[in-house]
Amino acid sequence: MKTFRLLFLPLLVAAFAAPVVAQPKISGIAKAMEPSAVAYVTSSAFLDPATGIKQLVKTTQALELEFSSTQSDLSLRGEKLRTLVSELQKLSADPVLNAKAIADKQAQGQQMQQELQARQQNAQEAFNKRAQEMQGPVTTEISKELRAFALQRDIALVFDATKMGDVMLAAKPELDITAEFIGYYNAKHP
Repeated sequence: MKTFRLLFLPLLVAAFAAPVVAQPKISGIAKAMEPSAVAYVTSSAFLDPATGIKQLVKTTQALELEFSSTQSDLSLRGEKLRTLVSELQKLSADPVLNAKAIADKQAQGQQMQQELQARQQNAQEAFNKRAQEMQGPVTTEISKELRAFALQRDIALVFDATKMGDVMLAAKPELDITAEFIGYYNAKHP
C-alpha cells in the first residue's frame, strides 16, 4: 500500500502543477497599439448612372436590356391576369346566371397564375445566372481595387454602409470614401 501512495504522489503533483505551468506569463508591459484609419463606402452609389462605376453601370444596363423582352412579357401576362380577375368580379354580380362562366374563368385564372409564377421564377433564375456571369468579374475587380485603394491610403478597415443597414448608427461624412474610390476606379478602368 505504501508503494502505491509513493507512486500516486508524483502523479498528483504533476496533475496540479501542469495547469499552472501552462498558463501564459503576464508581463507588466502592455503592447501599445497605433490608431488605425477606418472608412466606409456606399456600394449602392457604384450603380448610379451619372456618378457610379462606369463598368458596373454598363454591365447593369446591358443586363437590363437583355432581359427587357422577358420583363415586358411578364408584365403583359400580369395585365391579362388582372383583366381576367376584373371580368370574374363582374360575372360574380349574378352568380346564379353566370355559374358556368365563373367556373371557367376561375379555372383559366388559376392556370394563368401558375404559368405566370413559373415564368417569373424561371426568369429570375436566368437573370441571376446571367448577372453573375456579367457582373461577377467586375465586382471581383472592384473588391481587389478597393483593397489596393485602402492600402495606399493606410486605411485598416473599410465598411460597406449599404450592407450595414441599421447597424451603422452614425458616421462622420469625412470617413466616406465612396466618391474618391469611384474616381480612382474609373480612372484606372475607363
